[in-house]
Amino acid sequence: MQYGYTQQGMSEAANWQRLGQWFCFRALPAATGLLLALLLATVSPVRASAVVEGNEVPGAGQMRWHDQVSGSYQAAVTQQSRLDVRIAGMLAVVELEQVFQNTTQAWQEGIYSFPLPEDAAVRHLEMQVGERVVIGKVREREEAKVLYQQARAAGKKAALVEQQRPNLFSNRIANIAPGEQVTVRLQYVQTAKYSAGRFALRIPTTLTPRYIPGVSRAAPAAAEVAALAPAPSGEYTGWAPPTDQVPDAPAITPYLYPQPGSDSAPLNPLHLAVELDAGMPLAEVQALYHELSLARDGQRYKLQLASGPVEMDRDVVLQWRPVTGAMPRAAVFTQQVAGETFGLLMVLPPELAPQQANLPREVVFVVDVSGSMAGVSIKQAREALALALRQLRPADRFNILAFDDSVRPLFAGAVPATRHHLQQASEFVRHLEAGGGTEMRPALERALAPGAEAERGLLRQVIFITDGAVGNEQALFELIQQRLGASRLFTVGIGSAPNHWFMQRAAQAGRGFSVQVGDIGEAAAVMTELFARIAAPLAADVSVQWPQAVEAWPDRVPDLYRGQPLVQAVRFVGALPAGEVSVSANLAGEHWQSALALPAQPGNTQHDGVASVWARSKIAGLLALKTAGEPEQRIREQVLEVALAHQLLSPYTSFVAIEERVSREPTAPLRPGIVPNTRPRGQGPQPYAYPNTATTGPAKAFLGCFALFIALLVHVMRRPEQDRV
Repeated sequence: MQYGYTQQGMSEAANWQRLGQWFCFRALPAATGLLLALLLATVSPVRASAVVEGNEVPGAGQMRWHDQVSGSYQAAVTQQSRLDVRIAGMLAVVELEQVFQNTTQAWQEGIYSFPLPEDAAVRHLEMQVGERVVIGKVREREEAKVLYQQARAAGKKAALVEQQRPNLFSNRIANIAPGEQVTVRLQYVQTAKYSAGRFALRIPTTLTPRYIPGVSRAAPAAAEVAALAPAPSGEYTGWAPPTDQVPDAPAITPYLYPQPGSDSAPLNPLHLAVELDAGMPLAEVQALYHELSLARDGQRYKLQLASGPVEMDRDVVLQWRPVTGAMPRAAVFTQQVAGETFGLLMVLPPELAPQQANLPREVVFVVDVSGSMAGVSIKQAREALALALRQLRPADRFNILAFDDSVRPLFAGAVPATRHHLQQASEFVRHLEAGGGTEMRPALERALAPGAEAERGLLRQVIFITDGAVGNEQALFELIQQRLGASRLFTVGIGSAPNHWFMQRAAQAGRGFSVQVGDIGEAAAVMTELFARIAAPLAADVSVQWPQAVEAWPDRVPDLYRGQPLVQAVRFVGALPAGEVSVSANLAGEHWQSALALPAQPGNTQHDGVASVWARSKIAGLLALKTAGEPEQRIREQVLEVALAHQLLSPYTSFVAIEERVSREPTAPLRPGIVPNTRPRGQGPQPYAYPNTATTGPAKAFLGCFALFIALLVHVMRRPEQDRV
């Protein structure tokens, strides 16, 4: 019997082929485009939106409002800042001036999120309208919020400053008249950091958007409203919705997603002036990321921006280095306030040559490749990691964990640092690209897993390279303390505006230290210094003995790495005693001790800000007890006592300033004028900053329809041709 295809069978096969081609080249693209359009039209709940309360932002970099009278778009509230910095010794008193201008024809409420140093003791607020100046007061957070709401509703000018995180604050100014300018001034105190022979002062100017992990919720539960500190009128105007892991997400995300800016046409202009009196001869004074002009008068220096105002898109970092031999090994600063005496002690243990160089170690590199690292940051991370790999020795073992919303290890476990493995690692690093969410918890769990303890005799070190752009910081600190074991965690901050508070606290919880790579040219020096400090002996069992009872913070002195000084703030119980303060430590198995005489007449050597630094240090120490399981109510009571007594901003207190005169008729409409932050310099666009669990129904429908299309197409193309006899 002979078999073959009939004409009818061939015709049907041709028809099916033409149908498949029609699906591929006509139906599928059209349907895909339609579904994409539907998805984009309905995806706004999880996008970084450029729409706020129904008002469109027509141009990038500037917030505009629609004028119903003229039918045109007009610029809303604009903002410019000025930083006046006075440095004496290691104490800096900084005045931040924010000027808000209403350029519309409607009454506005200015809303602005801004960063401050994580150790800033914010102690003064004033609001100026024309010649009128109103001094702010510190109140309990809920009380301050209610006072602001009442003043806003009554048409009075008012300002409210709240702390959302130790390095993230929000400012609201009610009832700015059309064409009016309102100035808000904040004063805070911070300490300069000393490391490796240099002092450094870091002042953040913009925010890296924090990734918000967890399952999105429409709104917080009613019982959580007071704790979340929402916008005073109850609106949740942040671009991120609350989640089960970050219920206060709307409060810690800028009210507008950061917009691009430039020094040539600043979105948020910054003016800067610095007076520096280090109290010792200096070999070098510089600003790392800004061009400053410098004038010198003896040991006093004045610095200002060389070419006028700049964009607020990167940290201001000032550094100064004493001449060789000029740096004192110990110093104490004192201040008397309201009959009490406060002190700030700095002691620098002697440096010893590295003695751990011959001890093999296990190094786990954890590198952030999430979307917030896009742009210059991922290049800096690749360069830092490549340089770190070169620091490894053949006796060492290592592994690399790259993470975004998933964790991708290079090897199943730590491997010897052979030439073959290092070549594999270099190729792995070279292909790292940024994208996805910043899910840090799985990466830290993997790096600090109980079964990941190093082999006997190995020093286990985890080097965490990230910008720290997360909103669930407290949960991560607790995880680090629970899982650390015998490991040590060191953080490498990446980018022009990292979450420096997270970097410092994570390293502190991990019994390590933090370094910063703000420019790709710094990577080599920073990573070399990192490994040199890791290899040097620690100053362990550090003890401080005062001649009388004191209340000291930190109350327990941590181990100190090479070039790292002991800094302790104290409140003396009674008058400043005569005598010496003694510091001792264990240095490479040897006992070391040093003594420093206290100043005989502290009233003649007042150092402004010492009392505020002590109060801020105590607040930070109390808040750190959360990770140890201390009840929050007890912590809150103690923090309130200190913050109210010293008039400091804290998680439980806010600054509020209210003018008694009525500016706006209560019946006149009041619009929110949200000021956009500037995108950190070098960072790529961040269209999404939400967790994978926040996928919307339209996105699921699109993926389902697309999968159905593919399945139908495969079915049609694979359908067998009919044989006929």
